[in-house]
Amino acid sequence: MALNKRVFRMLKGNLLRYIGVLMLIILGSYTFIVAAGLSQNLANLVTTFTEEHKQEDLSFSTDRAISDRAALEKEFDAIIEEYMSFDAELSDTLTLRLLSETERLNIPAAIEGRGLLGSGEILLDPAFAEANGYPIGSQIEAAGKTFAVVGFVSLPHYIYPLKNVYDILYSPNDFGVAVINREEFADIDNAASIYSVRFHDRTQSFNRQAVELREGLRAEGIIVSDWIDIMNNKRARMVWASITGMKTMSVPLPAAMFLLCCLIIGIMIWRMIRYESVIIGTLYAQGYRRRELMRHYMTLPLLLAFAGGVIGSLLALPSIKPIVIAMVSYYNVPVINIKLSVLNVLIGILTPTLFLGLSSYLVIRSELKRSPAELMKGDKQKTKVNALERAFKLERFKFSTKFKLRQQFRSISRLVFLFLGVTSASVLMLFGFTIMNSMNHVFNTASDVYQFEYEYAFKDIQYDEAPEGAEAFNAGKFYPDNNEGIEFYITGIEPDSTIVTLKDSKGNPLPNNQTNITKPLANRLGIKVGDAVTFINKADGKAYTFHIDAVADSKVEQFIFMPIDEFNIKLGLPENSYMGLFSINKLDIPDEELSGTKSLSEASDAMDEFLGQMISMVALMTIVSSIVALIILYLVTSLIIEENRNTISLFKVFGYRRREIKSMILNSSTFVIVAGFMISIPIMAASMGAMYGYLGNMINLVLPTIISPLYVAVCFVVIMLTYQLSKLLCAKKVNEVSMSEALKAGME
Repeated sequence: MALNKRVFRMLKGNLLRYIGVLMLIILGSYTFIVAAGLSQNLANLVTTFTEEHKQEDLSFSTDRAISDRAALEKEFDAIIEEYMSFDAELSDTLTLRLLSETERLNIPAAIEGRGLLGSGEILLDPAFAEANGYPIGSQIEAAGKTFAVVGFVSLPHYIYPLKNVYDILYSPNDFGVAVINREEFADIDNAASIYSVRFHDRTQSFNRQAVELREGLRAEGIIVSDWIDIMNNKRARMVWASITGMKTMSVPLPAAMFLLCCLIIGIMIWRMIRYESVIIGTLYAQGYRRRELMRHYMTLPLLLAFAGGVIGSLLALPSIKPIVIAMVSYYNVPVINIKLSVLNVLIGILTPTLFLGLSSYLVIRSELKRSPAELMKGDKQKTKVNALERAFKLERFKFSTKFKLRQQFRSISRLVFLFLGVTSASVLMLFGFTIMNSMNHVFNTASDVYQFEYEYAFKDIQYDEAPEGAEAFNAGKFYPDNNEGIEFYITGIEPDSTIVTLKDSKGNPLPNNQTNITKPLANRLGIKVGDAVTFINKADGKAYTFHIDAVADSKVEQFIFMPIDEFNIKLGLPENSYMGLFSINKLDIPDEELSGTKSLSEASDAMDEFLGQMISMVALMTIVSSIVALIILYLVTSLIIEENRNTISLFKVFGYRRREIKSMILNSSTFVIVAGFMISIPIMAASMGAMYGYLGNMINLVLPTIISPLYVAVCFVVIMLTYQLSKLLCAKKVNEVSMSEALKAGME
């Protein structure tokens, strides 16, 4: 059809504008396919790995060996396997955890090189090996022995290889895991024996099965310590938090991009049809049918949507594999096969096509309903004052301010597009800065609560007096009766403790001779001061009631603190007994007596490394959001200029200077941009709160949403600089409008 030749002329006439729309579609399609592909592949890799290599359900240590393991397996319908563990100090700051090779549970996967064949060989965690310079074929000294590195290994229970399960961040410069033959432990003193358990019945309550097993061990006189279940083991759960986060983000961002495209395309098509109404009326009169005209005007949005979807998909597909491999370097999972989903590609192409096609169809259909005679009369400019304009009472402002406000109020669709676009870009930009600031705040404020450097956990109950500079504590893991997914520690501390300092919301110190709950846990469980609350102890499955005396204004910790004597009495523990020490100084405690140690300085080092990685992510998010903001601001500003060509021409006829004209035309969006940025702050805070709440359900860690005024100011400056750049790009269009255009319009 001859009309189709006009499509390319229309594209050429506003090339930059359509390129901007195309880039938004490409970004939306690319984001969806990459995020969906990454989450699906990582989930498949983790699920396949944990199922095929038999990830444990729980692990524990005992005071003596289990004599009849086969009978215990039969009684509790489970697989139970013992393995050895030893922390070898390679230097003052570097620890390598040696684990014995297993055959039934937590089966090691050699991801590079080969498996173990004989003595004197070792498989290393790849991140540790890379960070510390141990390639395959090199030698490493650990536990008084020399091992040959024959390969790199992934372990189902060390996907995120934290030194302690209650740590948050991992640094391969401080800690790593390795697998050696079990025979190597014969002459390694003080190696720990650990039992892994996996239940056959995957439908029953996990906590019920765990309590029954623990009671069975207790009935045989076996004392259990270091009981760790997989649901609260960050080494295994952290990866699922990332997967869920990526799945969640794979929908809102692309949807926002596509909706913004629908708005701007709808505005542009509506303006085009109104501008060409005389031509359309003439075509009607010459015999063209409505269906043919509909098809003609639908070609442009469908072409943009389809092209954007295809280009976004083509760019996304080769990006998935390297991003998955990059994620796997953070989470130690073997990469067996990376699948590219045809369904995701179809969604990435068809979704923008459907979104833009439907919105354009509705706009075009409403305009083509008019009769040929009405269309041939042309589009008469309406100066109808809408409710928004009346509400602001523009008469009280000076002319330039009144003009700028009217430019926005008389095109509600354009106003909505600009407002939503700036808000979306600002939310995306603030998102990265806030995550970094929240994590930084958590570690910087930990020292406000914990005045100690080292935490020691013992395998067995202790009775000796705590050394100088140290305080005893006892702890147990509990969960609400109606929600096994929420687990937390109730910790008994010294009533006169000086190294655990809690404060109320006003900053006043709280006494430690009462029961205090931290604010994140209180909010999560809906607990108030004065409540009597009942929780189930994971160790024995019994219910215990606690009276809450105060809420501590802690930002992240999920704890209940109470006097250690009351804790021991309530749980039936021996008087003056304890299971751990908080210490200001490093204590000389034999390794065989300890189930774990924690150094706050090591956590600080890991945090520094994490923030280094975060900076690159924040920079990328800032660049992407700036590009989105620039495209949106350019599109809106160019539309304003296009709609006001006659007005600009009249301003020039009346003697207005270029600077004054540019100020009234190009600066008319300033207040909308400021409003969009301001509203993005509470939207981002609410989104982060919801995301952090879900993260808390996944890994029992609640992060606070800490918004830094400095970062808000930085984001605002970036948005405003982007706005200035868009004005510079559009300034030439204002200068190109001649005075004769107003005269031509008057003659027409």
